Amino acid sequence: MVTTPRRCRGKLASVAMAAVVALSWPRQAAAQSKPFPHEAGYVAGFAPKQVSSAVAAAIYSKWKSEYLRSDCGDGMYRVEFQSPVGTTVSEGMGYGMLLTVYFGDKKEFDGLWKFARRNLNSNALLGWKVSCVGFDESVGGAGSATDGDVDIALALVAAVDQWGDAYRPSALEYLKAIKAHDFGTCRGSGRTMATNGDWDRGCSASNTSYWTPAYDRVFDEFTHDPFWRQAANDAVTLWLANRNDVTGLVANGVNQDGTVGAGQSYVDYNGCRVPWRAVLDYLWYGTEGAKNVTDRITDWVDARGPGHLFDGYNTDGTARAGSHWNGSDCFNGGYATAAMSKSQDRVDRFTAYFMSLPVDNYYETSLRALYALTLSGNFWRPGSTAAVRADVPKTPASAVVPETMQASPADSPRRGGSCTFGEGGGGLWPAAPLLFLWSRYKRRLRAACGRREGT
Repeated sequence: MVTTPRRCRGKLASVAMAAVVALSWPRQAAAQSKPFPHEAGYVAGFAPKQVSSAVAAAIYSKWKSEYLRSDCGDGMYRVEFQSPVGTTVSEGMGYGMLLTVYFGDKKEFDGLWKFARRNLNSNALLGWKVSCVGFDESVGGAGSATDGDVDIALALVAAVDQWGDAYRPSALEYLKAIKAHDFGTCRGSGRTMATNGDWDRGCSASNTSYWTPAYDRVFDEFTHDPFWRQAANDAVTLWLANRNDVTGLVANGVNQDGTVGAGQSYVDYNGCRVPWRAVLDYLWYGTEGAKNVTDRITDWVDARGPGHLFDGYNTDGTARAGSHWNGSDCFNGGYATAAMSKSQDRVDRFTAYFMSLPVDNYYETSLRALYALTLSGNFWRPGSTAAVRADVPKTPASAVVPETMQASPADSPRRGGSCTFGEGGGGLWPAAPLLFLWSRYKRRLRAACGRREGT
């Protein structure tokens, strides 16, 4: 039997299910323009049949009950990191602010932002590892981490849509700090790239899961600053330039010329987010380069079968030593969202496997909630006043890959597997957070050291 593809329009669940969710979801005291569910849909892509708004809400409720904490007092909320208990990382705060703004929990959103403001560093960015008493100085917790920062910024922009202009100054100020300290324009290539944090000099070994072209296009529209549009286009270009021709997998660390940075030619619990980061650019803006990234990855996944893949790969498709678990939400949910750019059949199959998996820690549950938000059609594009249906003509954003991208000796990476430092700086950056590489139940190590090629 041939099944007609179900394009991502506004109504992704039945009218009856939407009514049930609307009646059961807690009413918010504050007026909001997009109460959950808000199945606005996307400009392109396919929605899976398995993830309704009710399913997404149930996953969010689990995350909220297990990881959202108000133990710091004064109306503040934080996201529990678990390693050790009582700590919070900026990545988790970004996830929490995204989830609460999209699910319409204003009190919790405001409490998270209040906690973040209490823990801003000298660059006006949230320290990467903090607690109720401030930065965890033992791991350079005052330094920022760009992935958390961009998620926080998008959440603040979405809050302007959700609850009004009172959030606009905070969004603009945070974006100003991110542009100044979490991004750089590379001297050798002229590309605009995310650094690993405000302690990193960038342009070499940039963490590819920190690249958010869909967000960058939103930031461009919000600020009218073409810097963000260039960042978006350069991110897609570099994903395409770096990916493995067969598997489509993108290395964890990439230099400004598209080559592998610092020997990180693998995908771990950072890089497993790349498919989701990339597909959003297609869902929100129809960017063909982003679709090219995600389709190549899911072609490789489909050839093997999602249930036969592990939680860590070299970009050539060989499993990394110690990677043997096939139940990771970060990996499998990433593949499911990436399949939204390919076909109805593929996204349904990948999502069915993803939704069959158990989940039991902060990182996996947080991403499961965000992936479900995306799969259910509720991760609307900030700045869009209404659903943009898939049948509305739209000129897609594009990213062109140069025919050849060659590294020059002057632009080669200046650090290897262990921390080495270029001339003129002298020693470890004092705020450099240690990079937590997540394994199945362990914390991720954030980044250790870096050197900016020139901004």
